[in-house]
Amino acid sequence: MKTRILIAAVVASFITRIAFGQMYGGGYSQPQSQPPQSSSGGQQKASTTTTKTTYPQGVKGYLDQQLATSKDKKFHVSLNGKDVALSPVKFHEEKKLGGNKSATAVDMKGADGKIYEIDFVLSGNQVTGASVGKVNGKSPSSQ
Repeated sequence: MKTRILIAAVVASFITRIAFGQMYGGGYSQPQSQPPQSSSGGQQKASTTTTKTTYPQGVKGYLDQQLATSKDKKFHVSLNGKDVALSPVKFHEEKKLGGNKSATAVDMKGADGKIYEIDFVLSGNQVTGASVGKVNGKSPSSQ
């Protein structure tokens, strides 16, 4: 019985990551910058530069990163096959789910004037999943 639960949890984890990655166009990678070129015309020193990819911390950090990399500075989700561009309005209080997992809802306003409640799941203070919880206070399937 424990094995079945473990297998189900692992499968759910992979499916969430795949769906989340497709929903938002990929992972969390941030652009890596090149080190500035030395203007000393003399000798060139051999140097090794390592660049570390940093992941946004928490929902606010994740949203800030998504808004900064979006062409229109909006957060995009797919709902019923349509792309919806959203702007954050209100962050709800974080709820602990057990272990190092938690959830946070964020109210976001769409260009259509509707308020979308996006539910974010975090693991270790990093966003691992998101879904549309409500549209104007109602379940998205009843819209």
